[in-house]
Amino acid sequence: MKALVINYGVGNLYSISNALRRTGFEVFVDVEPRRNVDLIVFPGVGNFKAVSRYIIKYSDVLNDMKKSGMAFLGICIGMQIMFEYSMEGGVPSKGLGWFRGYVDRVPTKLKLPRIGWDKIRFVGNDKCRLFQGVDGKYMYFMHSYMAHTNEVDSICFISEYGDVKIPSMLLKDRVIAVQFHPEKSHLNGAEFLKTVFNWLRT
Repeated sequence: MKALVINYGVGNLYSISNALRRTGFEVFVDVEPRRNVDLIVFPGVGNFKAVSRYIIKYSDVLNDMKKSGMAFLGICIGMQIMFEYSMEGGVPSKGLGWFRGYVDRVPTKLKLPRIGWDKIRFVGNDKCRLFQGVDGKYMYFMHSYMAHTNEVDSICFISEYGDVKIPSMLLKDRVIAVQFHPEKSHLNGAEFLKTVFNWLRT
């Protein structure tokens, strides 16, 4: 099974690449998307505006690949770029629009960025049942912004920060998006990535 980690100029490529290799993937890192892989990964550290510049450049190619059935995994900022736009920086920056909604600062009085371990909770979405093994597990989060969406049929897991419910995994067609960092979540993250590996075979 082959995975391509996109190098859009930001992000910790080493950690996610190693985590994917431990899962069983043959891993490539490249600036340009390619079709001869099973999974394309948008890694999870960076600024939305910087990632948006990459997305705009390659959006036609990425949209064609998605329509053809290519599988994608977006992590943290890689998840957020899959929404329509983000207000990070105070002005809208365009995303891919694969999920309806937008990204904005977490509406909380608690400290931001949110850094640390929190439990993810399965919302009962039937199409996400393959991932139920990580229900109630603690995953590592590091973010100040979150997705705001009414696309409830795509939400698989939520987490809570104070009284804010944050979409923490979404699944739609062949696209998985997670707010947490599986590559930093030790055994629980490894279990999640193994489930992604098995999902690709379904």
